[in-house]
Amino acid sequence: MSDIDLGGLDDDDETSSDNLIRQVIEFCGGPDLVQVFGPTGSGKTEFVVKVTESAANDEDKDVLFIDTERNLSDNERLDAVDYVYIPEWNDLYAYLSGKKSKLSDDPFGENTGRGKTLQDGYDVVVLDSMGFPALMQYDEYSIEDDADQFKVFQMLQYMSGTLKKYAQHNDALIISTNQPKSRLSESGGEDPFGDKSLFAFKELWKTVKKSSSEIKTTCMVTAHRSRQAGQGKDLFKLEISDSGTEITSKYDEEVEDQVDEWTA
Repeated sequence: MSDIDLGGLDDDDETSSDNLIRQVIEFCGGPDLVQVFGPTGSGKTEFVVKVTESAANDEDKDVLFIDTERNLSDNERLDAVDYVYIPEWNDLYAYLSGKKSKLSDDPFGENTGRGKTLQDGYDVVVLDSMGFPALMQYDEYSIEDDADQFKVFQMLQYMSGTLKKYAQHNDALIISTNQPKSRLSESGGEDPFGDKSLFAFKELWKTVKKSSSEIKTTCMVTAHRSRQAGQGKDLFKLEISDSGTEITSKYDEEVEDQVDEWTA
């Protein structure tokens, strides 16, 4: 597939994203592994929930939503998809890797999915988020033994590799949210937490809050590391209000149609 020409768009150009899941898949060149990271309140959960809704409602896809944070005030938005709530880091690792949980016999706060480990057959998997429980575990290890911090990065790498294989074997789109680097793991915030695990992700996108008022919050999803867009290009704009969330794509949509078989 040839690269998308992103140079011909003016700042005010937008295209409708009535079918968000198709927009995301076409931009990525087909199903793969995508990470969306950003600070609290920058729209990352709202973005992946809208992708989830679009996949289930617009394309009738089999979707799994893995929740580690309980960020949603309205879980009814996920009624059309399988839902798993896994708050503990080691239990999340056990679920994704297929290994026995070390923390509890029943690691799920809620599970309407297909079992106690990630099962084949989903078209779309959303993980919100991988970074939050990892950072909490990193914090705990840093207090007890600095050497144990490395375990978190090893687990992240293994989980990311497992998800990469899942995307390939199931022709699935997998989107995981993440947090920026914290002061615990090298100060900064301009890059996602995760060290070498980030290489498993085909696309790294960053969410940024642009404006906020009592009426509306506007956030942007930008390319942090993208094979299609390079770095810094605006990809999607979110306008969040009491009446709902409006998402418009900001990139050039003139792409070769490489994903018809998957979206048919």
